[in-house]
Amino acid sequence: MQGNSRDYYNLIVRGNLGFSSAMSKVLRRTGKTSLLIRKSPLKTVSCQFNDAVICSNSTFIEVVDSGNRLRGIYSLLGVAGLFALIVFLCGFLYIITSGAGKIPLLLSGIVVFSLILGLLLLLPIINAFIRRDMFRQTHYPMRFNRRDRKVYAWSQDMGVVTMNWDDIQFYTSEATKSQDRRGMSREEIRGYVRDRNGNLLYHVVFFKYEGLKGMKGVLEIWELVRRYMEEHDGHIQAYQVDQRLLDLDGKRESFIHSLIQAKQVLADSRAVQLILAPAVMWAGTGRLIAKWTCRVPRWPEWVEEKCQVAPDDPYVRNRHTEAPLTAKEILWPLFCYLLGWAEVLVILYFCFRGYL
Repeated sequence: MQGNSRDYYNLIVRGNLGFSSAMSKVLRRTGKTSLLIRKSPLKTVSCQFNDAVICSNSTFIEVVDSGNRLRGIYSLLGVAGLFALIVFLCGFLYIITSGAGKIPLLLSGIVVFSLILGLLLLLPIINAFIRRDMFRQTHYPMRFNRRDRKVYAWSQDMGVVTMNWDDIQFYTSEATKSQDRRGMSREEIRGYVRDRNGNLLYHVVFFKYEGLKGMKGVLEIWELVRRYMEEHDGHIQAYQVDQRLLDLDGKRESFIHSLIQAKQVLADSRAVQLILAPAVMWAGTGRLIAKWTCRVPRWPEWVEEKCQVAPDDPYVRNRHTEAPLTAKEILWPLFCYLLGWAEVLVILYFCFRGYL
């Protein structure tokens, strides 16, 4: 699928939906791709939430954007980089002021020029990392309405985008072995919509899964939504899924739910989560910072009118209908998070104890 100039404009300028950090890289189908047929069931795949569903009822199912699981990791890099840069500048200014008259003028000029050049290169990168997840929306939800067969999707730059379910061409996208070796692993389900003239209107990463299941985890989410939209009892099947919903229905993600998501970024295995506790701490801290600097998205009234739920709907599932978290579900991510902080503080102490 090669894009012409109109496609490039729609993707980069108008179609920057923000569901993936690689929106500008989907102009070509690199890697392994396979078309998905909306009316064809995946018989070997079961329906699962896989930390992607916010709420479900007889009218619509709401799914979080594909980048939600990794929210905050890059922004914390930006915050850490900004902090390191401020410390460096303060140290540099201290050396310059305390050694005034002792440093040769030529050397001072070279150092100042190098510093300005470094700032011009580093500040845009730091800003990109910070703005990636901070000071935006806490998440970018999508609603799949089975009644009017519409998809309502939040975007970063365009507000709410509406697509016809029957107009979306879905396909799987996996990284090649070469891309995997370069750390560019990708298991996603994408979709695109063209207008009557064949021009590309939207190209969206709809579903993604971070975990050991890989593509199977993504297909389980796809099969859930596909059945919901295509089968007469799809809303009942979604109601019967034995997995928890995300704690994002009209609210900011809570502290403990942020930690639950953070511990699953690296692996589903508890042994690996324990070994990589510092990484869990990093992901958890970044997620908390990102979520609490962002606004909770509110659907426009016209979307709410299209997605009205009957008061007596027996198939409503949202955060109010979910059972409370068990002690095991709370204590394990909290333990990994605190253990990670303890390990990092110990490492920092032994690295800098000579300066204390």
